[in-house]
Amino acid sequence: MTEGKRIAYKNIGLIANPIKPESGKGIKKIVEKLRDYPVKLFTDEETCKLTGDSCKPHVKVVDRLVLPDKVDVILVLGGDGTFLTVAKLVDKKPVPLLGINFGTLGFLTEISIDEIEESLERLLNGEFVLENRPVIRVKVLRKNGHISIYRCVNEVAIKRDTLARIIEVEVEADGEYVTTFRGDGVIVATPTGSTAYSLSAGGPILMPTLSAMLLTPICPHTLTLRPLVLEGKVCLSAKLKTESETVMVIFDGQEGIELRKGDVIEITRSPYDLLILRDPQKSYYQTLREKLKWG
Repeated sequence: MTEGKRIAYKNIGLIANPIKPESGKGIKKIVEKLRDYPVKLFTDEETCKLTGDSCKPHVKVVDRLVLPDKVDVILVLGGDGTFLTVAKLVDKKPVPLLGINFGTLGFLTEISIDEIEESLERLLNGEFVLENRPVIRVKVLRKNGHISIYRCVNEVAIKRDTLARIIEVEVEADGEYVTTFRGDGVIVATPTGSTAYSLSAGGPILMPTLSAMLLTPICPHTLTLRPLVLEGKVCLSAKLKTESETVMVIFDGQEGIELRKGDVIEITRSPYDLLILRDPQKSYYQTLREKLKWG
C-alpha cells in the first residue's frame, strides 16, 4: 500500500497524558494505522502502559527525556497542559509537535480523536505545514545572586497570593521605564499564550506566529492600565516592589517559585522557537470560532 511513496516522517514519537485512560485508545488507533507504513514508532513507559502494554511489539519504549533525540516528530495526545509539558522536552531540539486533543479547549491540540486516521495519512504525505511559534526565555535573578532560567510557551505570570494585598511590579522595556503595575499582578504572554491566561485577564488575541510580546495586567487598580503589545525582540525587566506579601512567579501555569522584593525577572524571546504542525485545511480563524464558540 505504501511502496514507492515518500514518507515525510519516518521516526514518530508518541506521548499521551497518563491520567487520561481514553488517550490509550488513541495510541492503539495510531499504532494500528501505522503498522503497514515504513515508519518506526517510539514512546515512553507511561504512554505504553495506557494500552496495557499491547503496543510493545510495535513500538520502541524509551525514556521520555531521550525520546526527542530519536524521532522526527512527536504526536501529543492530551490537552494543552500535556502539550506544554512535551514542549519543554524539545527545548533546543528542532522536533515538531502535532497535538491530538483529549482535553477541553485545546488551542495547541487541534486534531480531534475522530480525525486521527485521516490526519496521519496526510501527515506522512507531507501535507501538514510547519509553524514557528515564538517562545520566551525567563531569567529570575535573586538578590543573593542566584539565577534560574525557564522556557515558557504561553506566559510567565507574576501574581499575588490569594490572601495578599495589592502588589506593585515595575516593568522596563530595553532599559526604559514602562510603568508600575498595581493590582493582582501582570502577565507577559507570547502570541500563542494570548488565548490562555492572558485572554482570561482581558488581553487581546494575537496571531500565534507574530513576533510580539503581550503585557496584560491582572485586575489592575488603575482602570486606564490596559494590555500592551510589544515588539517580540524587546527585553523586558520586571521587579517586585512590594514588601512582605506572598507573590509567585508562575511559568506556563505548571510550575512556580516565590518572589521576593528586589528580585528581577528578565524576559526575552528564546532563540529556539517551538515547531508546531498544523492542518492547512484548518485556518486559525476556524480554530477560534470552534474553541471560543463564536457565531
